[in-house]
Amino acid sequence: MKNMSDQQLDLFNDYALGMQNQQAANGLKGFFEATGIRNSSALVYGEDNPICQKEIYVPAIPGKNMYVFYQIIGNMGAYANKEYLDDTDMVLLPDESLKKLEQGTKDDVVLFLEKQYRKSSIKFQKLRFTTESDFLNWVKRRLEKSPDEGTLKLLDIYEKD
Repeated sequence: MKNMSDQQLDLFNDYALGMQNQQAANGLKGFFEATGIRNSSALVYGEDNPICQKEIYVPAIPGKNMYVFYQIIGNMGAYANKEYLDDTDMVLLPDESLKKLEQGTKDDVVLFLEKQYRKSSIKFQKLRFTTESDFLNWVKRRLEKSPDEGTLKLLDIYEKD
């Protein structure tokens, strides 16, 4: 396992400060340490919409209705892609991937991201990362301020899966 440099830790800490879920922050720290991937763009959930018109790589999440999840992402103004594209702006890590990393196991999602990183670490320096849980929490907070019955129903369907 690669150790993170001080610069990488600083970048991770800046990122983690904006996250609401400390457990997810710990999981992401493990992800960055395990893969050696640097995250240079903090994702801060604020009043604005940081995902508007962004391409988000969303790997399949077993047991979940991905069409519903993709629609939720679309309703929030972003483009969900099940394939990693050259113009990907953000990566959404499934919670299950983080749990496996915490146990020392790299699943197919992490192995795939490592492969993409090896192809072009420069692209990865501009990527933003979030987790399934943090994204869903952000959606809920946003819907509290701007209710949307359709998205609320989709969120309910997704969470019941």
